[in-house]
Amino acid sequence: MNEGRGLDYILIAGAAALWGSVGVFLRWIDLPGKEHFVVFVRSAISVAFLAAVMTGTGRIGDFRIGGHPVLLLASGALLTLHWVLFLKALNNLPIGDAVFITYLAPVLVALLSPLVLKERLEGMTLLALALALGGMGLISLTGSEAGAGSPTAGITFALCSAVSYALLLFILKFLREDTPALTVTFYQTAVNAAILLPFCAFRDFKVTPRGWASLIVLGLVHTGLAGLVYVFAVKRVKAQHVGIIAYLEPATAMLYGLVFLGERLGWQDLAGGFLIVLAGAMVIHRAWTLE
Repeated sequence: MNEGRGLDYILIAGAAALWGSVGVFLRWIDLPGKEHFVVFVRSAISVAFLAAVMTGTGRIGDFRIGGHPVLLLASGALLTLHWVLFLKALNNLPIGDAVFITYLAPVLVALLSPLVLKERLEGMTLLALALALGGMGLISLTGSEAGAGSPTAGITFALCSAVSYALLLFILKFLREDTPALTVTFYQTAVNAAILLPFCAFRDFKVTPRGWASLIVLGLVHTGLAGLVYVFAVKRVKAQHVGIIAYLEPATAMLYGLVFLGERLGWQDLAGGFLIVLAGAMVIHRAWTLE
């Protein structure tokens, strides 16, 4: 039993499940059309949190940018681009369609992993991927809320978001070969904040007390802590498996919406969520039992 590697898989799943609650906090922040401000604040809070962790634990060396400075900074810019593209896709397409297209990324990761990372493409991966993709297809059937923009533009944004997601994972796997998790997470979020600062400085964003509380949670927990856990664990998790486990994010988002926002679930949501959880369980079980 490879318990160490199995634990890394569980950490990835936990981060994905936690990220599924982002939509609830966004609803509580209640700044439609100002998503860039939300991303900026959560990134800035995360940078402060991670800097405090490195300083408080004596890991001052992790402030050194490492042996791949250009790639590290580029990964932060790519992460910002991915978030912006995904938000634009949501504004131009029905929500279910935008999420479904964006989560074609794990398909790209699974197909390209043998070429990019020399990972052997497993039959179990293909089966789990089919289950997860089928689950996302069922969930997308209920995404009836139409976007306000162009469907063609929305599809383009979503596809580019999927490609950026896959590319970011490959870069992250490469960086984690010799760069500490704290260093990667710190500089990625620092780049996010730096890129978005010009779009947020000297502008008035009316945020309620509950909104600020939600922003703090997003910055500390979802971006700083969960991001650090994800970057730490991804080193020993196969890229093709990370992609499959990532489907837990939209699956758990439905449950958070039901519990905290009173959103109704149809049979497609329940069936799709079951298939996604089953796919993730297959991947984690294999990692837990096999070398």
